[in-house]
Amino acid sequence: MIEPRARSTDPHTSHAAAMRARNFADTHANRIVEALKEHGRMSAQGIAGMTGLSVEQVDRRTVELQRKGLIAVVQLDGRDLVWSGYRVWETC
Repeated sequence: MIEPRARSTDPHTSHAAAMRARNFADTHANRIVEALKEHGRMSAQGIAGMTGLSVEQVDRRTVELQRKGLIAVVQLDGRDLVWSGYRVWETC
């Protein structure tokens, strides 16, 4: 399911920007998944360093990738593993 990035009441320019954002999202998502596959467990900060994305861009995509079942937060004793204030992610 593709999440809407513009409301039906938004102007045409917002809808055009939303379409471009979907393309970026796919590219960013692929970069994140590939980085985790290649380098193993990483925080958003680590992923950002490996992919050239900002931490904010990584944070947006990790939630979407988690919903799709492609990545997951690493659990340690039933708690999210956190490095330097960021949750640690791995591929599923």
